[in-house]
Amino acid sequence: MTFEQYLAIPTVIDLKSEDKVEALKELSLVLFKALDVRKQKAIIEEILKREEASSTFIGQGLAMPQAHGPIKEEFVIAVGRSLGGIKYDAARGALVHVIVLLIAREEADNNKQIQILSELATFFKTDAVKEQILAFESPVDLIKIIESLKHPSVEDKATKIAAKKIVTPIISAAVTLARETKANAIMIFADTVRENDFIDQFRMKPKLIVVTSNKARFELARNRKIAALIQVPSIPASRTGQIKIGILLALSRNLIDRESKVICLSGNSSNGIFDTIVVIDVAMEYEFFFSSAQAIVPSDVKPEVLERIIGLAQEIAVEGREGKPVGTIFVLGDTNSVNAYVRQLIINPFRGYSEAERNVLDPGLVETIKEFASIDGAFVITGDGIILSAGSYLRPQLTEELPALPGGFGARHAAAAGISACTNALAITISESTGTVTIFKNGVVMMSIARPVIREKTLIQRYL
Repeated sequence: MTFEQYLAIPTVIDLKSEDKVEALKELSLVLFKALDVRKQKAIIEEILKREEASSTFIGQGLAMPQAHGPIKEEFVIAVGRSLGGIKYDAARGALVHVIVLLIAREEADNNKQIQILSELATFFKTDAVKEQILAFESPVDLIKIIESLKHPSVEDKATKIAAKKIVTPIISAAVTLARETKANAIMIFADTVRENDFIDQFRMKPKLIVVTSNKARFELARNRKIAALIQVPSIPASRTGQIKIGILLALSRNLIDRESKVICLSGNSSNGIFDTIVVIDVAMEYEFFFSSAQAIVPSDVKPEVLERIIGLAQEIAVEGREGKPVGTIFVLGDTNSVNAYVRQLIINPFRGYSEAERNVLDPGLVETIKEFASIDGAFVITGDGIILSAGSYLRPQLTEELPALPGGFGARHAAAAGISACTNALAITISESTGTVTIFKNGVVMMSIARPVIREKTLIQRYL
């Protein structure tokens, strides 16, 4: 993890204020005192100004404000907590319990800053981390938490050694299938279980691809058996949905290819056990990926950007906005061509902001994107994640008629199909009526992911 070297204060600060503005000032002043920072007023004003423009609440009781200032280090980080919760003007009236404040030097690297913010979001959303920060009344040492996740205790090691000797039947079956089918990889949907001990039950071959909503859980442990980690939304998808997303993202990262056979091991997180094995012959099961496009993902689209957009689409599909369903379009990649077929329906809300402030990889932008998703029109996003516009009207110009869309698809899906046909972009739609996320490439449906059914409101709160 990159961020730990920038922790200016290793312990979590207990915040007294229950008001957002006062809590931000309180945490900032503690940090400034520790670093002997001047021009404190200007930095606090920037923090508050950014909050007015877009909330830095990112869900699960976590907020991540940021600003630039005259500091010696490139970045400094301070963390505050409120056991009772802070009123943060967040969606659905959610309270903030943890505030992670990042101050960057004026000339700091923007890409590095976004990477650190992503790491921070993933780390502080980890269940084990949240539990330790919010469960104790005594001071919480972040360095000790990080080290405990990196280096398990003697008792934990003994438990893992014992676990190695007990191979779960379904894992044994997956390994046997991989050997008999000569599979290229085993894809594990790790959110099914809470512990990482299952990894020790696999041999080195074939390669293990771990699909998870919390990469920090495995990055900190640095398990050499894991060939790759794929980040997916925290929304609990169906087993079919899990596999569709996992295969698409693995293909986008070139972890597997058309000729690959993949053993997929998944289950239901509410049960906490693996219960499903599926053997995927990529060429046979996903032939449409390759028949509909020369490349599954446009060459200018970074895999992590595609992961983030799919995650956002699923969250919007489940959550909606203010209790109402929301439908929208994300047009991703080949923006030079896309812009020729775009007209603004409204004044572009992202115009005038720096690229760093409108990068979808910045977790602080999530609530802003969800807010603008309720506006008619599409988001136009570059392959490296910069949002060029929202509320954009798509006017594709087709040279030939497209295949008929499936029943139930309307104007939004027709526009998405059209823009993907006359450019090399991906178009990702969210159906307002069904919540289905559909991905278009070259004018045809490349994949549809049904909205997961979450019956309990508390589960929605937990995942969002």
